[in-house]
Amino acid sequence: MRKRFTKIICAAVATISAFSLLLAPACTSYKRSGVEADTSADKVSSNGGFLAETGDYVYFINGVAANTDDNTFGEVVKGSVQRISKSDLDAGNYQNVDTIVPLVVYSGSYEAGIYIYGDYIYYTTPSIERNADGEILNSYLDFKRTKLDGSETMTDYFFQSTDNTIDYRYVEVDGEVYILYALSEDLYGTSTTNIHSVKCSTKENTLLAYNVSAYAFDTEDPENPCAYYTMGVTQYLGTDNSVTMSYNQLYRVCADVTESPRQYDFSDVKDYDAEEDPLYVNCGDFVFDGIGKTQIETEGRITQFNYAYGKDAEYKINNSEYTYSIKSYKDGELLFSRVSSTGSSSGNVYALSDAQVDADGDGKVDASWDAITKNAEMSPRLYGSDTNTYEYVTIDGKLYALLASADGITKGEVIDGKVENSFTISSAASATILMIREEAHSATESHLYMYYSVTGGNGYTVYRIAIDGDSDDYNKLPSEPEWNSTWTYRGIRVLDLDVASGWYMPEFVGDKLLFASETSNMADYNYIMVCDLGKDGYMMTNAQINAYNEQFEAVNDKIYDYNDETNADGSTAYQYLSDALKYLYYTGDSEYLDELIQAYVDVLDKDEEYLYSKRSAEIYREYAEVKGDWADYADDYKTINGEKVYANFADYYYAVVGTMSDEDAEALRDSYRAEYMQSYPEDTSTWLEKLNTVSKTFFIIGVSFGGLVVIAGITVLVIWLIRRRRVRKTEGGRRIEVDITDDKKMDVYGDDENN
Repeated sequence: MRKRFTKIICAAVATISAFSLLLAPACTSYKRSGVEADTSADKVSSNGGFLAETGDYVYFINGVAANTDDNTFGEVVKGSVQRISKSDLDAGNYQNVDTIVPLVVYSGSYEAGIYIYGDYIYYTTPSIERNADGEILNSYLDFKRTKLDGSETMTDYFFQSTDNTIDYRYVEVDGEVYILYALSEDLYGTSTTNIHSVKCSTKENTLLAYNVSAYAFDTEDPENPCAYYTMGVTQYLGTDNSVTMSYNQLYRVCADVTESPRQYDFSDVKDYDAEEDPLYVNCGDFVFDGIGKTQIETEGRITQFNYAYGKDAEYKINNSEYTYSIKSYKDGELLFSRVSSTGSSSGNVYALSDAQVDADGDGKVDASWDAITKNAEMSPRLYGSDTNTYEYVTIDGKLYALLASADGITKGEVIDGKVENSFTISSAASATILMIREEAHSATESHLYMYYSVTGGNGYTVYRIAIDGDSDDYNKLPSEPEWNSTWTYRGIRVLDLDVASGWYMPEFVGDKLLFASETSNMADYNYIMVCDLGKDGYMMTNAQINAYNEQFEAVNDKIYDYNDETNADGSTAYQYLSDALKYLYYTGDSEYLDELIQAYVDVLDKDEEYLYSKRSAEIYREYAEVKGDWADYADDYKTINGEKVYANFADYYYAVVGTMSDEDAEALRDSYRAEYMQSYPEDTSTWLEKLNTVSKTFFIIGVSFGGLVVIAGITVLVIWLIRRRRVRKTEGGRRIEVDITDDKKMDVYGDDENN
């Protein structure tokens, strides 16, 4: 019976184990309680940065996290992906968020961030795997996805990179999501730069181009599935010898390509082994061939890589050899230079749009495109004598070049390969251009603005200037009645914002600017903050931003004016008050000053006005309640997180959006207290010193009485012990009982003779 029962148990365990193994492959996701479904996921915009929008929601990375931060699923706050509805964002309910991806979302490259395709959000996160020594491999990067309601997250990954600075894009082609990436790697015993794609539905990794000289992904459109790259040309001669040509070639490839459109023959190469080293992998389409002057019958001149020639014996060309260099790829336009072997056209910059090579938009270079003859048809955007790096914009159908240099920001029209009629639009030296966007101020007025940064902040400062004016617009002095239009063409700083540099660029959601903050005390925390630049349903004009700045500065000036107030004897009237108000300005903690005063009374037995005068405490409360000295701000407020926030508080101008971790929130509060106020006093007194006078008196009496009792007790104990010892001290210390009452014959005092 016992053996039979054991057999039943073993069979049951085996069945359960087998069933578990069958289920194991399907259990590849973390499961959580999901939030409300996003029914507007088909209306996606802003993919590829630190935020992505759908029709109803904004998904964003909740602050700047490091790859070394704790990445335990479900416990991550900073660096997680959170979601806020656009209605809550508009209403100022900045803390009404849901955590969708409770992992550290991180990448050492900030050209691509989070993406939404279908019902999933795609991202990268540091690996939590361990090596043989038990060390976390957080320098590796896992490519994952999570459902938009947060209910399901991959436990594995589509692809893992050993380099967390990898250049990548999540892109979509015909409903399939791909990872398009470029990486310097040791693939066949040699370190080379290669372009890959990974089909997320199958995790199939395709080597698109091996050993590329240079490449470019679209930096303006992170959803663009195509890349341009250059490759050298080597003529393999069928022996150990090979010849590297003095020109190169330009190609284009898209993420959905799985095989080369051509076959290459290396059968004549000695000891060729495609598995060990395929020599040449190229799945891209020919864009330009720099072979130069040749004829089809010229022996050894044409290689198998010059396939644009085909087999037409009459195909003759008369070009110089070209070496192509990629300058940039932005919003579907490639800028490149080509240098001729003859030295002519050296450094000319050319522009090539995706639409030129792919007119039907199928992702492939059109069959009608000729990689040889098109060289002659290209006209320079800029001639090689101009070596500046420009930002190009089109205004009213004309192409303009913007240049940020050590001398300021200039604007000029591009005419016949030259930048003509340049003029200065800003004296800001060595500025960094953050973004260019069209903004409306009313139903009839809008401008093309450039946001830029100048040196002097913790990270990027934020300035704005309209770039659609002519030279006269930038030389006007502020005057009525043209006050508004005059400010439009002047560089205006947006408050005192500092955007974290070395991370994703700031982004707009409607009229709200979202950015990772290094402003003031946030420099050590880098959470996402929001600055509302809306006014009456439109974007603020520069004149309105200027007025906003003046209001912002007036609050701070008034706070510090208390430092200048003196008493009749010349002493400071309100010592520490300005710092206390600055603390209140940032935190809204209206009760702290009263608590601090009471702490000094209780802990150090100080007078109530030891730190702050009675009037200082009153002003602190007036500031919080927007009364008295601060009554002028009582009618100017916004509703933020369900409460009225008046214009004398920092959150009125910009506030944290999302959730801070408890540790960071406490540390931030403590840093404000340390910088702007006296912290709680430290009690270094002994326990006796903490007692009040009455308690000390009773304690001393009690100790005295207790001492007498103890002394008396000790005396009684000593006497008793002495007496006890005397009784015991007979017969060598042993007690002997002698009873003589019953023995009449014994005379203990007589001698033997009388007995």
